[in-house]
Amino acid sequence: MTKDVGPSSRFRSHSVRILAAGFISSFFSIGLSVYLFGVFQAEIIAEFGITVGQYSWAPGLSSIVSGILSPIVGRSLVTYGRPGFSIRSVLLAGAVSIGLGLILISRAESIAFFAAGFVLLVAPGTVMMGPLVGAAMVTNWFEAKRGRALGIVAAGTTVGGMLAPLLAAALVEALGWRDAMAILGILLFIVPFPVIAFFATSSPEEIGETPDGIAKDDEIAGSQGRLEGPDTTGQLLRNPQFWLVGVVFGFMFSAGAISVAFTVPYANQLGIPLVGGAFIVSLRAGAGAVGKILLGSLSDRLGVRPVLWGVIVVEVVLTRQLIEIRDPTLFTVLGVGIGFVGGSALPLKSAIVGDLFGRASFASVMGLLQTLALPFSVVLVRLAGAIHDRTEDYAMVFGFTVPIFILAGIVLFFVRPPARS
Repeated sequence: MTKDVGPSSRFRSHSVRILAAGFISSFFSIGLSVYLFGVFQAEIIAEFGITVGQYSWAPGLSSIVSGILSPIVGRSLVTYGRPGFSIRSVLLAGAVSIGLGLILISRAESIAFFAAGFVLLVAPGTVMMGPLVGAAMVTNWFEAKRGRALGIVAAGTTVGGMLAPLLAAALVEALGWRDAMAILGILLFIVPFPVIAFFATSSPEEIGETPDGIAKDDEIAGSQGRLEGPDTTGQLLRNPQFWLVGVVFGFMFSAGAISVAFTVPYANQLGIPLVGGAFIVSLRAGAGAVGKILLGSLSDRLGVRPVLWGVIVVEVVLTRQLIEIRDPTLFTVLGVGIGFVGGSALPLKSAIVGDLFGRASFASVMGLLQTLALPFSVVLVRLAGAIHDRTEDYAMVFGFTVPIFILAGIVLFFVRPPARS
């Protein structure tokens, strides 16, 4: 008979370090990459004499590189039944890549060198140090409270998006964009690098523990032989559940991207000044960080799919209110509410992938899903822009997200994750 005991003190100590390493890596990988484009845009356009359209090629190409590299990085991680790189080494390589990229970009003498730095160093570093690898580490360590743990790590992306641009903007104003970029690059070596080096561990089995730190009298801690090995890429691509999950979150993340991208313009349309619109985005991001943790924790109790359905329903209801009640104050309140529920999509995606495919195949699936999401984002966000060009009303753009969320909810009905033991 199997008898569970509470987590060991050793596991509790290490699990805190794992969460710290995951949070810090998410904070810096996203905060000092994706969120820097807007901060440096005006300075770099003026420096090199280019247009906004030309500048936008850098983040666009970075997204493509991320989509291409994510499956490769996910597949390269060590897991049961397959050798590979340790999660610590991949996270460290990502920190070095982003740090060196920012330092080299700060010395760029041409826009081509600038773009190459982002595409060849910063973008790959973001994949290696970003949420994919951090979530893989957390999934290895936690099962019963996986949703909460994934929410904590995912919150790092949001907090990084809130704080890193403020730091970058202050440095640009004080020192100019080149020195600011160099300092941010050096910061990667000062903060996340040592945290990852000392705290990150691929799996609890490496220290003789088991997920959740719960030993069982009929199970040898650290035994990997009894765990099923990872699915091959071909097996994953032939699995209908993989495609269903990809479609659900392709729709959800695209709708969320549309909502975030057009929040400030819609606020301006309602008479809210630019600073006010930016403040709403910050409030929304803060609410999203809280939502990641709270709704991730709720999924541990209720299951991921019921929480996802709740998120979709609330998104639809609040968005409909946002369209119909065009009041600046209510716009702010509703935007914060949408941010709270929408922020949970990232940890809930990781949680449902962990439930469906297990620890062994988690990173491979997450990497492939990143690539699958690209066409959704490109097509749907462009359609949203076209809707505004045709109607000249951002309310119609937000209205476009409603059927997208509804489609996600319909497809979610066919996703069947197993019950957690």
